[in-house]
Amino acid sequence: MIFLKILFFIIILGLILSLLTLFTILFALWVKIQICFEYEEDKKVFWVKYGLIRLKIYPEMFTKKEKKPKKVKKDSKLRNKLRLKVAKTKQKAKDKVKDIATEKVADIKEKKAAKSDLDDAIFIEQEEERIAVEEVRLAEEIPKAEAEYKAAETAEKEGKPWPDVVSREETSKLDEIKEFLNNKDFIGAYDTAKKFMSAFSFDSIIALLSTIGDAAGKSISKVGSRIVIKQLRIGLIISGEDAASTAIKYGRIAAIAYPSLGKLASVMTIDDIALDMIPDYLAIKDRGELRLNVAFRPLMLFTPFMGMIPAFMKGGFNFYKDYKKVKKAKGTTT
Repeated sequence: MIFLKILFFIIILGLILSLLTLFTILFALWVKIQICFEYEEDKKVFWVKYGLIRLKIYPEMFTKKEKKPKKVKKDSKLRNKLRLKVAKTKQKAKDKVKDIATEKVADIKEKKAAKSDLDDAIFIEQEEERIAVEEVRLAEEIPKAEAEYKAAETAEKEGKPWPDVVSREETSKLDEIKEFLNNKDFIGAYDTAKKFMSAFSFDSIIALLSTIGDAAGKSISKVGSRIVIKQLRIGLIISGEDAASTAIKYGRIAAIAYPSLGKLASVMTIDDIALDMIPDYLAIKDRGELRLNVAFRPLMLFTPFMGMIPAFMKGGFNFYKDYKKVKKAKGTTT
């Protein structure tokens, strides 16, 4: 009787611990995760927030911290003596400098004002000359740009593609990340993502938009409704060798960006979305900005696959029955 009571107590305790473990896992998966990535010309920030805990990933975890040289401790008595001597000398020097500075401050202000006025006049004259030259150049190139843009649009309708503006190097990195994740190689995916993020640029934004357009409706649509994009803001300043190439490049990027974001918005919940594209005929290089803030609950990502659980259980039960039959048949033959 005592043995049965102990056994019953162990079973109840095991059930309680199992339920507590299950509830702990469910709670951990229910807590919201927020991922944010910000990119500007000279700034990249990537952080993850789990509940109320925020963890900075980039650049903190991607860069090695330099060790600060250890400070050599000095003798306190000697330091105090030196401090007194320096204080006296410093006070005398301050008084002399103050007298000299009071006499010369008026002259310095006048010289600075005169120099500033001269610099402003030179800058304004140079800008007027540059703008006049650029106006003449644009007046010659804009008609050519419009003609080439129409020709490129006609070629696209006839099945002849425009010049590709998507960097194959950047898209190959994204394809590698996807392949590593499919093969459960998380270390390889992390290393490739690290390279992609470290070298993130204007071309990376275009590659992301192109990849999103291809993935929307396939893999993203399965869990898209369970992921909320809090903010997605993209700013692109597009330039080219001349006005004609800038116009063509602008049209090609627009043909990628707007449909991709439209597909993304159709399969995911987006609270704030904006795309600002500006063709800059005077810029030397392309520039881009990106702010992406995504939130989701891990538990909700598994719900699309919950319907497969009964099928897995049934398949496992059938496999067990077949295994027992085969084992029994082997036992009778021997």
